[in-house]
Amino acid sequence: MTHLSKVAVILSAALSACAGPHVRDLPSAKKSIEASLQRTAQATQAKDIEAYMAEIPQDFVINDESGEVITRDQQRKNILRDWSIIPRTISLTNVVESIDLNGNVAIVTTTQRWERLMLQRDQKSTDHVVTTQKHRETWRHTPKGWFAYEIDELGGDIFVNGKPYKP
Repeated sequence: MTHLSKVAVILSAALSACAGPHVRDLPSAKKSIEASLQRTAQATQAKDIEAYMAEIPQDFVINDESGEVITRDQQRKNILRDWSIIPRTISLTNVVESIDLNGNVAIVTTTQRWERLMLQRDQKSTDHVVTTQKHRETWRHTPKGWFAYEIDELGGDIFVNGKPYKP
């Protein structure tokens, strides 16, 4: 083996180590991602902010439909604000529709349906609110498991008391 070949092998090994373990098992990746989405839904139903934030990496971002970029810290504030006017989450489901796995990165398409009671402005009466949202999510496998690092909101619907709502 030439010196140049040895350097190439060493560099390749170093780059692989930096990237973390490579994931090649699509069913296992899907199962882990679905489990994370389920933990997030359970944390939302329980209004457990620590459990919710445990599923969100430090450099997480949401690119919402309005063009706003939401960081991890802003997401925490948004969730606590939202939970303060949601007396009860009736159901929250996230369905993985597709996964494109490439090593440690997965591009995941999900659909979300969130049904809840939300306080009206009088802080006593409630509305029955159902939202649907499609996401394109970039997940990365780390030594601690799979995490969603970036979420693009692709659109959905809002229903208030059974009627379509357009903000």
